Amino acid sequence: MQMTLEEARKRFPNGPEPIALQYAGQWIAWNNDRTSIIAHGANFGKVRAEAIAEGYPEPLMQRVLGTPFVGMA
Repeated sequence: MQMTLEEARKRFPNGPEPIALQYAGQWIAWNNDRTSIIAHGANFGKVRAEAIAEGYPEPLMQRVLGTPFVGMA
């Protein structure tokens, strides 16, 4: 299923924005408002531990799809 960015925003209004291509294939930890990435890397446990160490005891974790990837360059 393909949809435009505008269609995705309407369908998933609380979803995070597109992720930069540099994070493809990695785990990222978002702050509580999903406005900034507080940690990222290949290992879920390490990324989560880094986010907790930064003061986010329950970070929102997301696995970013690998390439081919549609996102911000």
